[in-house]
Amino acid sequence: MFKKATKSNLKIRLALSGASGAGKTFSALSIAEHLGDKIALIDTERGSASKYADLFDFDTCELTNHHPAKYIEAIRSAEELGYEIIIIDSLTHAWFSELELSGGRFDGWAKVRPLERKLIDAMIGSRCHIIATMRSKTEWLIEENQKGGKSSYSPKKVGTSPIQASGIEFEFDVAGELDYTHILTISKSRCPAITDKTFLNPGKELAEELKGWLATEKSQPQVTITPQVTEPVPAPVDPQDLRVKQVRTVLNFPVELVVQWLKAQGVKFPSQLKPSQVDDLVKHMCLSWAADKFDHPSHAEESYQDYVLDLLARGGHEVTSIQAWMQDVLEPETAAS
Repeated sequence: MFKKATKSNLKIRLALSGASGAGKTFSALSIAEHLGDKIALIDTERGSASKYADLFDFDTCELTNHHPAKYIEAIRSAEELGYEIIIIDSLTHAWFSELELSGGRFDGWAKVRPLERKLIDAMIGSRCHIIATMRSKTEWLIEENQKGGKSSYSPKKVGTSPIQASGIEFEFDVAGELDYTHILTISKSRCPAITDKTFLNPGKELAEELKGWLATEKSQPQVTITPQVTEPVPAPVDPQDLRVKQVRTVLNFPVELVVQWLKAQGVKFPSQLKPSQVDDLVKHMCLSWAADKFDHPSHAEESYQDYVLDLLARGGHEVTSIQAWMQDVLEPETAAS
């Protein structure tokens, strides 16, 4: 049932976000050509990627229908045709389609979320390397320039968060943001070698780092373990401690407040609580996060009950259900802005 974990045959999942003109498509192709030989590009930008056909060797599939099912169909087709790398340019159009399908209604999102999950699962479970580009929201900042001892000011366009479902970057191994000078800043990485690094005109250097990380580890000689254990073996993390930590991380809930809540119950760790008390703690964190997002506290609790607990009752994963609820709560604010 169990086997030794290795990085054999694993594929990279890379997300590149940036505002228009940051170089997302070019960077994706530049990285892809050093990851493998056969590149398939799913183009939702009306053939714009083909402008680089003289610089890179790749095949395209132009999607005019951006329903998540069409993305999944294209991914499956690329796998069957033996491509090594799939570039999705861009994933944002699937999000636009989901917004349209939901109709901006609460019950509409309940139907759309499974479609979104199927698309994410298709990317994560693909036999190919996946590079997905995402548009970022564009903002303008006033930048001060110094020349000859005199100051001048000029507007500077910058990209902020991806136009995509909240938390989408956590589905990828590596995520980064491109700015207008074509510098990629790694914001999330499971690859220690590139964590928090920047890459100017990302391409071969980044691809080589990723390939090195995914390379199969050399076999290590077996070591016979004697019965005399001289060092203590770390105890496994209690499921209740892990559960609270995962929910707290998703909500960005201050650990100090969790400690205060536990202290009020006369314990130090969630593992010392009854399961029903851990349920209360999770609910407390969620409602604290939502407190300033509803007109009345009872509305926040009703939303939590109707959305999160309903998804859990239908077999949903707790963290995924909470993420979906958070996105649904924030959606009116996003639309208003």
